[in-house]
Amino acid sequence: MSDRQLILTFIGGDARQVEAMNMASKDGFIVKAIGFKDITNANIKLHKDLDEECFVCHALILPIPYKNRHGYINITYDSQSITLEQVMEKVDPSTIIILGKADNDIRQLAEKKNLHLFDILEEETFAILNAIPTAEGAIQRAMEKTDITLHGANVLVLGYGRIGKCLARMLKGIGSRVTVEARKPEDLAWIYENGYNGVHIDELDSILGSQQVIFNTIPYLVLTRERLEKVNKEAVIIDLASAPGGTDFEAAKELGIRAYLELGLPGIVAPKTAGRIVYSVIKEVLERAQKLGIIRGLKA
Repeated sequence: MSDRQLILTFIGGDARQVEAMNMASKDGFIVKAIGFKDITNANIKLHKDLDEECFVCHALILPIPYKNRHGYINITYDSQSITLEQVMEKVDPSTIIILGKADNDIRQLAEKKNLHLFDILEEETFAILNAIPTAEGAIQRAMEKTDITLHGANVLVLGYGRIGKCLARMLKGIGSRVTVEARKPEDLAWIYENGYNGVHIDELDSILGSQQVIFNTIPYLVLTRERLEKVNKEAVIIDLASAPGGTDFEAAKELGIRAYLELGLPGIVAPKTAGRIVYSVIKEVLERAQKLGIIRGLKA
């Protein structure tokens, strides 16, 4: 079975999925879609409902993250509300599911039906490449929310993971005075080697008052009320961690500190690039699944 015989069904998503669908169609995949309006690509078959024909596919592609805040499939371009259970009851065991941010709900349902799940967010390629538009988007948001230039500004990056590394590099490139927080001695050594100021989290309180922009990438509460009380009231906080973020937003509001939780930036500020990244990872997953013999022929 060649790649060009594979059938992909996309259910919901945002502009990233639209770009991924267009690229898949251009590459010769058969593409079906649910939860979209005004698709201009004539080669993409658009379905209005979850009819049986939609689920005649080799791979089902769900959004990133696959759920919205109400618990339904994350559909941006249509008003319909589709539950996970509605989707899973119709998926054939021969179909693989590719999605973002798998949780216990979908893992348990997949296990019951012996379905193979692939979480894009757990793919290292995606994590690295997606950090680039995330960092650019975070800097764009900071520029929009401040009345100063980032050039020459005291900027703090909390966390030195993939996004933290991209952020620090970009901020240094535009002339910011960059301080990076980390816990591990080896990370602090690399921070020093890259020309940033390094600070251990245990010493974080001592430098908070001098920072004009703070970017958080740490996925747990790090900017507590106690720490926020030490932050300059003129500072802006851009929190990039998964909901609910790493900032006590209620405390920030009470203290008069501008703090913003910015999720899904790649799909907002750079949907075409982000969509190409999503598509490249989908192709990697499909190739891997084929080599493992997971993708099988469709039932007649």
